[in-house]
Amino acid sequence: MRRMIALIFPGILLLSCTNFRTEDNLTKEINRMKQERDSLLNAVNQNNQIVSFLTFQEGNAEEAMTFYVELFDNSKIVEIQRYQKSEGGEEGTIKMARFVLNGSPFICSDSYVKHEWSFTPAISLYMEVKTEERINRLFEKLSEGGKVMMPLGDYGFSKKFGFVEDRFGVSWQLNLTD
Repeated sequence: MRRMIALIFPGILLLSCTNFRTEDNLTKEINRMKQERDSLLNAVNQNNQIVSFLTFQEGNAEEAMTFYVELFDNSKIVEIQRYQKSEGGEEGTIKMARFVLNGSPFICSDSYVKHEWSFTPAISLYMEVKTEERINRLFEKLSEGGKVMMPLGDYGFSKKFGFVEDRFGVSWQLNLTD
């Protein structure tokens, strides 16, 4: 039996024509098409979004991205493009990668051009944290091998706040909220 499935989403129409032998195959095909639609929508939406782009100069973009994704909830690596042999960067390093941290989109890259600049604490990643246990854990993990700029404490504007530069040079501000 030949069936056609159409998923319509504002501005996107996905069609699939295939043979389905079981209802399970139909469900799998619908789920595959939904994932494809979501991927397309994410690509479209990213074009209108401001996204943080982290440029690493020590070939450690993948290590940093993996560390962050494992540390924060609601995080995942979305896409990785690697430098190939004939391209400017070291083969296998990150040409461009998209990832999500706690629901926010990020992009990173291993720059093969050695710039005279690196990350600066003047621009940092800020996160409001709801529990004391969580802020303590995040601060501890982010400060390992990094530099504490403001230890966790009560600075008047917050009952518990900390500012740290992680081992990759990225600055973080963590603020406890109730």
